[in-house]
Amino acid sequence: MIDIHTHILPHIDDGAKDTATALAMLHKEWEQGVEEVVLTSHFYGRHRSPEQFLEKRNAAFERLRLQLPEGLKVRLGAEVHFTGRNMPENEELCRLAIEGTNYILIEFPFTTAWTGELLDRLNDFILDTGYTPIIAHAERYSEIKKCPALISELVHMGCLIQVNVGSFLNKREKKLAFAILKHGFVHCLGTDTHDLEDRSPDFTAAKLAVEKAGYQAAWENAEKIMRSVLKNEEVIPEMGMPIKKVFGFYR
Repeated sequence: MIDIHTHILPHIDDGAKDTATALAMLHKEWEQGVEEVVLTSHFYGRHRSPEQFLEKRNAAFERLRLQLPEGLKVRLGAEVHFTGRNMPENEELCRLAIEGTNYILIEFPFTTAWTGELLDRLNDFILDTGYTPIIAHAERYSEIKKCPALISELVHMGCLIQVNVGSFLNKREKKLAFAILKHGFVHCLGTDTHDLEDRSPDFTAAKLAVEKAGYQAAWENAEKIMRSVLKNEEVIPEMGMPIKKVFGFYR
């Protein structure tokens, strides 16, 4: 398995508080059968430049590099907060892509509306660079909860969709998470782990829940796509039927 979204690097964001915690998180991933982890610390452009972020990220990784679980593969990346305004130039954003690939994990705003300007800025980034955004934890955004058809729009634009595995177990998130899975829009999976308590990596329980619901093939398809992503192969996702929200239910 692959965990494409994590906050394990210490001393860089709101993830692991120290090196010991980070190593414990990585060991927990390995014990659950995760073979490759992408370290995607938060990048907020208002806090530091891409160059400053990369320096801090690389220094944090050096604290872990020689103590990784034997056999576990690790890559560097970032979860890029994408606001559409006052952002680094596209060339600089590309430096934050998943190591060795043209795929970049993008986080949209949680508390503000997604304007046409925001979506146009993302589309311009795709057309200008040829890089593929992976939209982080799509099931958590209020904009998508209100209008799940936005997922189809993002995929049509050229994005991939990532869902947190914990959302298949979360009462508030699982209805939409399973709807995205059912419609074939889950391209990538991640724990979005931040610690060993409240946001601990838990692939095992999530995978069992998905299998019990009858969506094992969809889970396996996401794993296949993630392997292609990390090989930097082109992924052209199928366009499923848009998700509709009817009387509070996702169809």
